[in-house]
Amino acid sequence: MLIRSRAPLRLGLAGGGTDVSPYSDIYGGAILNATISMYAYATIEPRGDGKIIFNSIDRREKIECEAKEKLDVDGQLDVKGCL
Repeated sequence: MLIRSRAPLRLGLAGGGTDVSPYSDIYGGAILNATISMYAYATIEPRGDGKIIFNSIDRREKIECEAKEKLDVDGQLDVKGCL
């Protein structure tokens, strides 16, 4: 089974990050964002070999790592640190 997702691209015009705790808890926050008619796409295909493969088509980068609860942030496609 393939899982596919599409999300509109968001432009952070001002105040990025000021709406995230703990900064916003202490100082308050205000941001100005806009979305545009372009999208980010993701496809997930379950595997049975205990590995995760990240393939960034636009950056022409591909990495393979062992599936575990927390992946290492090592400078290669560090979006995996957001999991």
